[in-house]
Amino acid sequence: MKKISFLRMFVISLLGFALTFSSNIQDPPLMTFKTRQLAPDMPNTALGFLSFVGLLVAMLVQPIVGVLSDRARTKLGRRLPFIIGGAVLIAASLFLLAAAPTLGLLLTGVILIQFSSNVLQGPWQALIPDLVPGGQRGTASSLKAVMDIIALVVGGLVAGKILSAGIERWGDNGVYLAAAAPTAVFFIFVIFTALWAREKRDAAGESAPGATQTIGEALKGAFSINFRENPIFGWWFANRILFWGAFIAINSFLINYLVDVIKMTETDAQSFYGNLKMILGGALIVLALLSGWLSDKFGRKPVMLVAGLVSFAGAFLLLFVRDQTLITVAGGIVGMGIGAFLSASWALATDIVPKGEAARYLGIANIATCIGSGVARLLGGVLIDPINKALGSSSSGYLLLFALATVCFLASALVIIPLPNKKKA
Repeated sequence: MKKISFLRMFVISLLGFALTFSSNIQDPPLMTFKTRQLAPDMPNTALGFLSFVGLLVAMLVQPIVGVLSDRARTKLGRRLPFIIGGAVLIAASLFLLAAAPTLGLLLTGVILIQFSSNVLQGPWQALIPDLVPGGQRGTASSLKAVMDIIALVVGGLVAGKILSAGIERWGDNGVYLAAAAPTAVFFIFVIFTALWAREKRDAAGESAPGATQTIGEALKGAFSINFRENPIFGWWFANRILFWGAFIAINSFLINYLVDVIKMTETDAQSFYGNLKMILGGALIVLALLSGWLSDKFGRKPVMLVAGLVSFAGAFLLLFVRDQTLITVAGGIVGMGIGAFLSASWALATDIVPKGEAARYLGIANIATCIGSGVARLLGGVLIDPINKALGSSSSGYLLLFALATVCFLASALVIIPLPNKKKA
């Protein structure tokens, strides 16, 4: 495959910014605000349950959409129709989430936003194996990681400022600003993708294994992967579950931790959360770009191993600190590991998926992310509030969850030791 320009790789990565920006405004800032408003006695339980149900939807949707996208024949190509439709649905779902007056409607909003996000995400993320040659995928994945990190920072900062200043000024109507921001970003970046990052119209699914199957036959195998024949995918899958679950366990409940344990006001906690992501963002961008280059040069395995160990060290420190400065330091160490992980992990995923079934395989790869996220959120909902109430403590449930996250970071490094370390040509 012919090398592509850095500019085209950059445009391919833009929808990653939009997705991560949207999800980081939605969860945890907006979701934390809504659950504390609608379930003030059990906010962590409500937050964990709602997020878990949403991720079940994500696990089901993305491989199925992947099958449809891999075999699509339209004037707009295989990927773009799903990208456009998903973006429109995301915008509607965000406003439903912001407006929800009850937990039931909040759950409906969560389900719809997970459905629509995964309609867009599966076909979009297949653009890297569709368009980028193997020797550039580390760089392309590092750009994707940079977009994720910038969006993580900007999403947290925007949500923090809106939900602290906007609500004080406009009351509950301030949450609509949090829904409007990602809607505008999706509108702009979908246009960029349509103009400069589409696959060729003739790059259709005839190269896919089983492309002669009917859609019905293909859908029956949408979730099928033989891990014995694809052992690298199996080890990658386990590493992704453990690392991402550990990160989400800390990230999802950090605002409530700051309120309940560090004794910040909710406004101050939202603002601190946004500022923390802003402070870490610059260093993480540099690290993600460096990690992508290193993974192209030396292989994916060493970078992923270091990422797990560094994040383990930062999470371990977080268990013992209460000062805001030290919490920032601990978060920074975890963040360095995350920056390295995002580049190397996704580069390996794009290496090992069959090109003709990229959307389906990456949809199944996303199940690992969903499992890690879902288990982390469910554990937070099950552990934090009940344990705190049982022990009459404001911190015990949080510390147990964060301790489990620390162990998972370490385990994520250990499970990739059997991986062969191959560099892409």
